[in-house]
Amino acid sequence: MLLLITGSADGTADRIVSNYGDGIFRFNYNLWKEYKVSYSPNYWSIENPAGLVITSDTATKAFWWKAFAYIANDDRLIKEEVKYFLKDLYGWFQTRGMSKGNSIDYHNKYGKINILGIAEKYFNIPQSVFSIALDNIQNFDNQKLIVKSLSSQVSSDNKVLMTSKIPSIGKLDKNFPWFIQNEIISKFDITSFLCADKIFTFQRSREGLDGVDWRTHQDFNYTKQEWFPYEISKKDESNIFKLADELNIEFGRFDFMANKKNELIFLEVNATGQWVFLDIHDRYGLMDQVIKWLKT
Repeated sequence: MLLLITGSADGTADRIVSNYGDGIFRFNYNLWKEYKVSYSPNYWSIENPAGLVITSDTATKAFWWKAFAYIANDDRLIKEEVKYFLKDLYGWFQTRGMSKGNSIDYHNKYGKINILGIAEKYFNIPQSVFSIALDNIQNFDNQKLIVKSLSSQVSSDNKVLMTSKIPSIGKLDKNFPWFIQNEIISKFDITSFLCADKIFTFQRSREGLDGVDWRTHQDFNYTKQEWFPYEISKKDESNIFKLADELNIEFGRFDFMANKKNELIFLEVNATGQWVFLDIHDRYGLMDQVIKWLKT
């Protein structure tokens, strides 16, 4: 039985459960009080409100899908205890070679800037620097620049730093830790979704964007197809597989833009990147591939 560790409001998890059929157990972190749990070094069991039970004897795989993106309304200590349990449980699967997908803290181990350095073996990358006190940024003078978040976390006043253009280095606050890149001018955003031995690549037009980040225009209701299949070269496809192998992942989304020569510029990899929005009507086979992968 597959253990899916997620949250109750996750549409991707809903679709996985619907398409998987029998043999899947969903644990929603934000609804942890609804489950009965017994977890010890030698045996564990979890029962959901409907009476379905998964145990250390019946579990075959575990897939972690954005569980902590959903908030449990409890005391901080209680939430952290439950989170620790779930990490420990996922570790049980990892140590036995039974986990699917990537480690919960994958990006904390590899890091976005480190990954850029690895990716440069296979693709062009933007000129990039993380700077405190705006140190060592002279090479960025007189360029079109953007800033973006490394952590993708929310600020204390519940704001998010989206990828944004800046008029000049001189306009930046020296007391803020900045991740700065030169702006890539492209007609399309390009993303490649890797799942096991298949790569699905899509493009989205940048026409009409108010800024540089397409996510500010994303249809979160998934009613309109915004991304469409895009053909990349055999060499680029091979390089994605090589990069994925070096990064030790078999599942994730690789984001690119294309320059004037139609060469791919690597931006980042999201080891737990959303992918349902690429194929909202299940026309291109992404869900079938994910289900097949989860069952192997």
